[in-house]
Formats: sequence, structure tokens, C-alpha cells
Amino acid sequence: MSPLSRILERYLNILVAPPARGPNVCITCFRPTDGYARCSQCNSHFREFGANLADAVVIISMAGKGGQLAHVLAKYKYGERPEMRKQFTDELAYVLATFLAKHRQCIGEFDVVAAVPSTKQRATTHPLIDILSRRLNITRYRFAEALHTTSSNTRQLRPDEYTVHTNVAGKRVLLVDDQWTSGASLQSSAIALKREGAARVVGLIIGRRVDTQPSGAFDWDTCAVCQ
Repeated sequence: MSPLSRILERYLNILVAPPARGPNVCITCFRPTDGYARCSQCNSHFREFGANLADAVVIISMAGKGGQLAHVLAKYKYGERPEMRKQFTDELAYVLATFLAKHRQCIGEFDVVAAVPSTKQRATTHPLIDILSRRLNITRYRFAEALHTTSSNTRQLRPDEYTVHTNVAGKRVLLVDDQWTSGASLQSSAIALKREGAARVVGLIIGRRVDTQPSGAFDWDTCAVCQ
């Protein structure tokens, strides 16, 4: 078995499939609801900004608090040891590359790839930007550091604090983030892109953070869209 195959096999036990869409699942973020179409947070976003939000959100996996995926998503950025950060960054690059290769049609065509900007200052390039701009053929030729923010992580929508630096007028944007907790960062980014004329914005999330330990067998050939 090749090193890539071993990593993808191991991640079958780390990744958790999002729940199937239904009357008790938020149509945006896949959080459980009590029979409503959207969870309270996504409904609040929708009431305020409607069509200026992301046109779709595609979640690769649920990420339970204290679980292995949540650990990887934290340590690939802020791990104490460089070798740990490198290992987890390599693994997440394989996860993104494999998912995009298998589910490009589910996501739809895109002209620009952008990362949701970090609300924390870094001395080095964010590893997600490195993955998208350099390591993945499917994204690097379309990648642009399109967004900047002066916002802190308040988990509130603050689109006025997000600035677009790339011409996105009439373009389809794939907006990538490693985690979704409240959705405020991604949706603020999406609103800023729509205000600059983006024709379509699709959010792609590696891990949707939840407080409980989720369950759901993961399959590389099935995603939240095509299931």
C-alpha cells in the first residue's frame, strides 16, 4: 500500500460523514435542528443577509470536540513541534486533494479559489494558503489571496471588516476554510465577495465543529451533496 493510500485509509476512521439532509438538519451547516430548515445561527445570518451569503456550503466531515479531526485541525496550524505541523499539513493536503478530485462536479465549476482569512496574525504563511496556492494542482492555478480582515474572532457576522483584493466580478469563487464553528468568518467573507460582484460563492469546509462526538461512516466516494 502506498503512503497516500495508507493516509486515506487511516482518515476513513478519522473523518465523519455529515448527516443526511432532512427535516432535523440545517440546510446550510448540517447542525441538528428541531424540525426547522436552518439552525438558529444560520437562520439569523439568512434573515440579515439572505442572498449575499454563500450559495452553498460543502462540508467534508463533522469534527467533534476533543476528537481526532479537531486535534489535527488545531495542531496543523499551532502544533508545538514543526514535524507535527508538517505531518498534519501533509495529511490535510491529501484529504483536500482527494475530496476535490472525487467531488468536483458536486462543488461546481469555479474561476477563483480563495481562503477565508485568519483573524490571527501569523509570522509565516498560513498552511491552508500553502496547500491551496502551491500544493494542489486543482486549486493553485486559480488561487488568489483575495481577502483580508481586520476582524477578531467574535463569531458574529462582520462583513464590513473583510476587504476583497482581487477582481471577482462575475466570477465563481470556491471559498475554503479548515473549520466551521459559527460560520461567521466564512459568511462574512462570502458577503464581501458578493458585494464585489462575485456571481457565485461556494464554501468548502474540512471540519464542521460540534460539541458532541458525531457518528457516521465516511466514504470517499460520497459527500454531503451527492449522498
